[in-house]
Order: sequence, then C-alpha cells, then structure tokens
Amino acid sequence: MAAEQRNLELMQTLDDAWNDQDLGTFNSRHASDVVVRWPGRPETHGGHDHEVEARQFFAAFPDQHLDNRPYKVLFASGEWTCSVAHWTGTMTGPLPGPDGSEIAPTGKSFAVDFCTVAHWVDGKIVEENLFYDLTTFMKQIGLGS
Repeated sequence: MAAEQRNLELMQTLDDAWNDQDLGTFNSRHASDVVVRWPGRPETHGGHDHEVEARQFFAAFPDQHLDNRPYKVLFASGEWTCSVAHWTGTMTGPLPGPDGSEIAPTGKSFAVDFCTVAHWVDGKIVEENLFYDLTTFMKQIGLGS
C-alpha cells in the first residue's frame, strides 16, 4: 500500500510539473527508456523523445492546463496509477503533425477530459498511456469536422 500511495503522489507532482512546464521534474518522473502512447501520434521510446513531444505541445498550447487538484479520478493498483483530469488550452503556436508536417496555429481552444494510465517501477514511469477524445479535441481546435 505504501508504494501505491507514493505512486499517487508522484503522479500528482508529475501533472503539477506538466502544468508548470517544469521539464526537470517532468523528466525525473519518467524512466530513461519510457514508452509513451498518445492518441493520433506515434508511440515514443525514451525520455528524450517524450521531452521533445512535451516541448512541442507546450509551444503549440502554451496555456494548456490539467485540472488535477483535485482530479476527477485518481487511483492506484499495484505498480499502476490511473488519473482523469479536465484539460484545456488554446492553439497559439505551430504543432508538428504525426507525419512531420507543421500544423499552423488556429487560435482556437479545447476542453476535454484527459486520462493517464501509468506503470511505475522504482518511482519512475516505464509505460505511459494517454487517452482523450481526439475527435472532439481536433474539432474544438479547428482541425476536424
């Protein structure tokens, strides 16, 4: 039970770091060989690649924010945590598309629920699965119909 509580606290501080765009803390919560999966984006391998995509996201959505205090849902089971938070932001910068092309900023905002399912080993995430309604997200930022 102590490991589960620790992982819950680490998850909370990971999302605090995301909100603050604090890449030092963000990186310290991920294993160097972390595997990360986002909707509509290629799977990444390694902390460096995950930091690159975080930086790209912060540039495209500098005001993005996860409402994680309190979370809508937060629980742990063994080495796994699951969180659900409300997520908002405005696309004011360019974003690399999955094919490497640049998507121009639209100036439009999004508001969706965001779920993270993370596998923790020795206080670091080794596998992170990120879920949100990609269709609604794309429509809200003006990139879908």
